[in-house]
Amino acid sequence: MSMAHKLPEFRFGDTSNIKPHKADAKLLERLNARIGFKPPVGIDKVSYFKKKLLEEYESNRNVKLAVETCVHCGACLTACPTYITTGDIRNSPVGRAELIRAVIKAEKPSGKLLGKAVNAVKAIDENYLEMLYTYYWQCLLCRKCATICPFGVDQASLTRTVRSILYELGMASRFVVTTIDNMERTGNNMALTPAAIRNILEFVINEIKQEKGVEIKVKIDQPAYALLLPSSADFFMNIETLKGHLLFMHAIGMDYTISTKLLEVANFGLFLDPRHLKYIGEMYVNAARELGVKLAVFCECGHGWHAFKNYVIPRLREYGIEGLHIFHLVVDAIRRGRIKLNPEANGDIVYMYQDPDYYARGGDLTEEPRFIMNHVVKKWVDSEYSRGKTWCCGGQGGMLADEMLPLAIQYARLWYEDALKHGAQWVVRPCSICKAQLSHVVPHLNKMYGKEIKYSGLMDLVYRALVV
Repeated sequence: MSMAHKLPEFRFGDTSNIKPHKADAKLLERLNARIGFKPPVGIDKVSYFKKKLLEEYESNRNVKLAVETCVHCGACLTACPTYITTGDIRNSPVGRAELIRAVIKAEKPSGKLLGKAVNAVKAIDENYLEMLYTYYWQCLLCRKCATICPFGVDQASLTRTVRSILYELGMASRFVVTTIDNMERTGNNMALTPAAIRNILEFVINEIKQEKGVEIKVKIDQPAYALLLPSSADFFMNIETLKGHLLFMHAIGMDYTISTKLLEVANFGLFLDPRHLKYIGEMYVNAARELGVKLAVFCECGHGWHAFKNYVIPRLREYGIEGLHIFHLVVDAIRRGRIKLNPEANGDIVYMYQDPDYYARGGDLTEEPRFIMNHVVKKWVDSEYSRGKTWCCGGQGGMLADEMLPLAIQYARLWYEDALKHGAQWVVRPCSICKAQLSHVVPHLNKMYGKEIKYSGLMDLVYRALVV
C-alpha cells in the first residue's frame, strides 16, 4: 500500500476524522458522461440534496422503510461491525438513518413546527453534507443489520441512495470512482492492458506446467462455449486463485475463453450509483454476446456475484446465455466424479471458511463452498458467525482506500478474533475484495495479536488438491 500521506488516527467513540479522499472534477466528469448525467447548475448543494432526498423518500420504498420503520430498538447495534468496533453511534445503521430522518422530518409540518423536539434539523448546511459523506462512506454495505432487524430494514439500501445523491453533488470516494473509471475504460479494475493479460497468462500457464506437470491451453478473445470471468486482482496478487480457475477448467475439459475486454468480477457501481452498476453489468452482456458463448462462469467475488446474479444473469438469459458461479461447476464435477482431489496436498493446517457478505446475504452461495471444503482439506472449522451471520472482511463498500486503513483494521478484528477463537490457522475467504482487504490488514492484526494467521481464496485450495 502507498502511504504518501499520514493516516488519520483511530479514535474509539468518534470516527468523524476518517473519510475517503474525494474524486476530482475531471474524474467525475468522465463517469458522468458515460451514464449521461449532467451535474446540477445554478443550485446550491444543500437545496439539491434535500430535493433529491425527498424525491427518493416518496418514490423509493426501501428508503421510506429505512426511514419510517426503524423504532430505535437497537437490535442492529449488536450486529453492525462498524458500530461494534468503533463505538460511534453515527457509524451505525440507526445513527446513519437518524441523520437522514432528521432532514426529512424538517420538511414535514411537525418538524417545521417543533424542530428538535421531534428530532428534526431546522436547517442543514454544507458541513452537514460533509458529515453525511463521512459516515455514509464508513458503512460497509454488508447488510448484516437487515438480518437482525425485527422489521427486516436494510439500511444498506439507504446508504446506496445517499451515496448516489452525494455523487451527483461531486462528493464521492476517489478510490471507488477511480476503480469504476478503470473498469469502464479498460474492462478491468486494475487497468491491465491486453498485452499484460496475455503475458501474465503465459507466465501462469508455465508455472502450472512446472508444478502440476500438465500443459493447459487457454483461449483468449476467441469464440468458445464458456466465458471465464476471473478477477483482475487474480492477475496481480492472487495468482494461486487464478491457477485454480485455469487448472479446474482444464480438468473438466471445458471449452472456454477469456476476454481481454472484460476481465473482472467486481462491480463497484454497487458502492456508488445504480447507473454505474448497470453500465458495468452491460459490459458483461456485451462481452458474452461478442464471443458467442453459451455460458458465463463467474469467479471469486462476493459483492460482484450479488450484482452478477441479480442483474447480469437475467440480462444474459434474454440472449440465451446462462450464468453461474465456478463453485457450481466444482460441486458438480466432484459429485459426478469428474475430478480427483487429494486433501493431503493442503497439509495438516486448521482452515476456517468465512462467508463473504454477498455470498451469504444476497447471493445464495453458502453450501457449495462448504461442500468443496469437505473435499479439498483435511480439517476445517465453521463458526456460529457463518452464512447470514458472517462478519464482513472490513474492506467492503470502498473501505479498501489507503486512507481508510485505520478503520478497516478495526472492522476486521471481528472475523480475525473469530478465527482465533476457533483455533484456525488459515482463513478462506473466496472474494477478491476480501483477499485485497486481508492483504492490507492481516499483517497489522498478526502483529497486534502476536499470531500468524494466513489466508487465501477457495480455488487456491482446489488447485493444490487437484490430481491431474
